[in-house]
Amino acid sequence: MKKTVGSLNLNRPHSRHETSGGAKLANTQEIKTKLLEELVELEKQMEVLSSQSSPVDFSMQQTYKEMIDSRKRLFNQLNL
Repeated sequence: MKKTVGSLNLNRPHSRHETSGGAKLANTQEIKTKLLEELVELEKQMEVLSSQSSPVDFSMQQTYKEMIDSRKRLFNQLNL
């Protein structure tokens, strides 16, 4: 059983500067810039959704929160 559990890490990148497929991320600045743009846009969209006078769509709010969180985590990983 331990061999099976240990083999689950096969898809993890060996370095923080490569993808899970092993592709090198030589210039992470472009990715960081794109992530920041997406974060700003998603946060704006979430604010618009929250400010609407129609009934609150909690599932949509949760989707935005998860999208924002995943991009923040990726951005922080690229900064290590």
